[in-house]
Amino acid sequence: MKIPKEAKIGLFAFVMLIVLYWGINFLNKNERLQRTVTYYAVYSNANGLQRKSPIMINGVTVGSVSAVELSSNRSEVVATLQVSAQYKLPVGTTATVSSGGILDKKNITLTLAGSSTFHKANDTLKASSAGSDLMSMAAPIAGKADSLLAQLNSVAAALQAMMSAQHQAYIATSLSSIASLSENLNKAATELGNIAAENHRGVNAMVSELSEASSNLNAISGNLKNSNEEITSLIKNTDATFANTQALTATLSRYVAQGTLLSAMQNDSLYVNLNRTVSSLNALLTDLKSNPDSYVHFSMFGGKSKGK
Repeated sequence: MKIPKEAKIGLFAFVMLIVLYWGINFLNKNERLQRTVTYYAVYSNANGLQRKSPIMINGVTVGSVSAVELSSNRSEVVATLQVSAQYKLPVGTTATVSSGGILDKKNITLTLAGSSTFHKANDTLKASSAGSDLMSMAAPIAGKADSLLAQLNSVAAALQAMMSAQHQAYIATSLSSIASLSENLNKAATELGNIAAENHRGVNAMVSELSEASSNLNAISGNLKNSNEEITSLIKNTDATFANTQALTATLSRYVAQGTLLSAMQNDSLYVNLNRTVSSLNALLTDLKSNPDSYVHFSMFGGKSKGK
């Protein structure tokens, strides 16, 4: 028997629907494809909990919510939890409705208890709500935002008062005073620079004069040294003259002692030498009194005085 073309198309569409349904259930980890255990949790408010919301333990997905329904008296919300059978839930485990963030959907976080006994299938778990929904998170932010807006209004009012005509005149006067002060500071800085330059020139002149005075002192020191040498020579000559005189006196004394003074006086050579010695000594003393500059040279400015 020949199958009509329409029947073939219908059969193909039916098979594709079955495959599509199976694929959707497989992708959503439907409980028909894996062994799960059913638990219940009762909440006063669903807080955005939906079917297929994940069930997590320490951040690891271990199941999903299969149904979210009102209780018989409609005062509570009953959530049906499908948890993988490989995870045993100790007695006292808490099912908390929470959120991973503002934009994340709600999930149920299981907090395992430390009991050594475990829940059985269809047991009701302890329910809790983390209160981390968007409105509860936004409430403290809204309070702070109100306080911030009040402060901004105060600042705006103060700025508006500052922008009045009278305050603008005060601000303009202040700016003018600041500009004048800046100009005066620039003038003062220029004058200080000029004073520093003049003082620098004066210091240079003083240093030059000190250098010249030092040169004059060096010249005076040289003249004193030369004068000292000449005085030393004069003293040596005087000492020699006095030595000759002492020798002559000693000779005369010896002649007197020996009674030969008369014969010595009759000796022409002794008389001539004695006369020459006395004449030389008189001439030396006379010349020293008349021309002291010839023996001692002293000048404050380093020059030598010329002989007369």
